[in-house]
Amino acid sequence: MALSPWIWAALTGWALFGLGLSGCVPQLFSAAGHTDAAAAGTNVSRVAGLGYIRMLAGPAVIGWLTHLTALNHTFLLLTLFCATTTVAAGILRPAPDRPRTVELTS
Repeated sequence: MALSPWIWAALTGWALFGLGLSGCVPQLFSAAGHTDAAAAGTNVSRVAGLGYIRMLAGPAVIGWLTHLTALNHTFLLLTLFCATTTVAAGILRPAPDRPRTVELTS
């Protein structure tokens, strides 16, 4: 999609890209909350904060990169970020010996 010479193919590709990512965001929040039950709120707020930082900084970084290369090539940065997130997702997998339950105290 980033290298497509046709605008309609690129728009369709980005729409499909967004649909694919829309299912990942809730999974990221869930994984952050289940990583450590004692610090679930802190972990979820960190993920949300990083999301906001990326949402605000992303257009500025892409705009800066357009001074170095073509706009459609800078969109490859988004694909690189997604690939990095996919590779790093295993970090959030809970250890097999750690229970995934939360104790409620009153």
